[in-house]
Amino acid sequence: MKKKLKIIGALEERAGFGPAQISDAIKQGSTALAHNSEFTGRPETNIYANRDTVVKIRRDLKLTAAQADPWLGKVLERERQLGVYHPEKTWFYIYIERDGAIDLSEEVLIGNITPRLRPLHKLLEVRPDTESARRVLLRQMTSMFEMYLQTAERCQLKLDEGLSNFALDAIDRLFYVDDETYPWDKFISFSVMLGVMIRKLEWLDRDFARTLATELGQQIDHIFGDLNYRASIAYQLRSAFMPAGKKRDIANLICATLNAPGKLSDCTLGKVHEPASSAPAVAVTSAAPPADVSRPAASVQATDPFSTQSKQDLINQQPLAVLADIHANLPALRAVLEWLEQNDVTQGVVLGDLVGYGPDAREVVELMRASNFHIIKGNHDHCIALGAYERGLSKHARHVAEWTHAQLSEEQLGWLKALPPVLDNDDWMAVHGAPLDPEFFYGYVYEMTYRENLDKLTALNRRLCFHGHSHMPGLYGRDLEGQDRHRVGEVISLESFAQCLVCPGSIGQSRNGTPHAQFAVYDPVKNEVSFKSLPYDYEPVVERMKAEAFPAELYRRLAKGV
Repeated sequence: MKKKLKIIGALEERAGFGPAQISDAIKQGSTALAHNSEFTGRPETNIYANRDTVVKIRRDLKLTAAQADPWLGKVLERERQLGVYHPEKTWFYIYIERDGAIDLSEEVLIGNITPRLRPLHKLLEVRPDTESARRVLLRQMTSMFEMYLQTAERCQLKLDEGLSNFALDAIDRLFYVDDETYPWDKFISFSVMLGVMIRKLEWLDRDFARTLATELGQQIDHIFGDLNYRASIAYQLRSAFMPAGKKRDIANLICATLNAPGKLSDCTLGKVHEPASSAPAVAVTSAAPPADVSRPAASVQATDPFSTQSKQDLINQQPLAVLADIHANLPALRAVLEWLEQNDVTQGVVLGDLVGYGPDAREVVELMRASNFHIIKGNHDHCIALGAYERGLSKHARHVAEWTHAQLSEEQLGWLKALPPVLDNDDWMAVHGAPLDPEFFYGYVYEMTYRENLDKLTALNRRLCFHGHSHMPGLYGRDLEGQDRHRVGEVISLESFAQCLVCPGSIGQSRNGTPHAQFAVYDPVKNEVSFKSLPYDYEPVVERMKAEAFPAELYRRLAKGV
């Protein structure tokens, strides 16, 4: 009985790796795996390294000789498609030979061999004392970001974002050295990695952080073509633990720089720092900052990039109109705006889905552009602005979305695209969908999800979240004793709640059985939310929808409120 080695795939021709090289590395003895050492990994992985090569023996992989060939063939094909591994990486297995033949039923040892590279996490430990050294580290870090982001966009997979899983060769080419990939999680783990990096790199200063965040933002724009992803990273970074002082200051700066184009909401962990652009910000004062954090007024950036007019300051002692899901229904919107004017409610937030479903997209967009309300985008706004209808829309909704896209001007589409996906200050936050959703407008708050979303508010240190998307007016709250409750009614006091999720209902397409325009008014002085329901003449809307051959299901529901 002999143990023999089989190298898998055609890569060995380029690699020059054979039994001799693998045996030589293994003879050096197993290398210790430890946190912050050159080699980190799973306890069941044995690492053998010499000056030129690194061998991994994967004792966690339990395969027989009969299973090993097809399994490793699939691994090689996947790695070639990903294109993130060193071209000389080669897999092998060690099998048992009995009487000159492979024993196909025996378990084999699976391993791979690569050239020895310089791990990124060790390179970043060295303080860059010269401008040249800083440029080198910046290039190395942005190369890692680019590889990670391109893999996510192209394959809907995430690499293990630990810095020890990336390494460079002698000419600074970056490669991924972990064997595993994982389902893409919409920047959650990536944002956690940024938080770890901020905490760990003692040399990281404001100038480097600003430049790094600027480069990251440009990469996101180029790779994804979607402004929302900048906000998603900043939003998730807010959930990361960050010590007060220098580290929190740098995290705030990265958030502000990611949101610097003036099209996304500012994100603060404890205090506001200047964004790296001249776009005007809008101050929002905080009525009740958390007891353990001293906060000045946060800011919400919702500047119209197509106009020199900035939105009004939000005054925390005045009522705030909360509008959502207008859905291109002009008569319903006018009824609400008239009520607000008559009742002297002059400030407000619009929770997205200005368009979709209804026929009055151009008029609604122009009214909202001319308003002083702070406006975020919903999923209908997003897909119509991008001209991408595959995700998150029903067949009937896609029909109207395509029609709407053709009705809007390029300027109007650009305005919709540039709307921020989230607004945030010390007193409340606003999303279209759900705070738990890193994309902001696909998740729902309802009976099956509200507890997890209340947990998210706790993690974000936010008491109040306004959201739309469900079209169902009401409140999900966690009281001071930790009990979760659902409340509906004309006026709901917030006094007894530690966290609240408030949906004002839908202006343009109500779904609670009442064919009215629905919205809410938040009174921070009385600490209560009033839910409003106004009748309006929906028949002209129905007639316009019929004239444009909209699906009957969409216009019939207006009369029923479902």
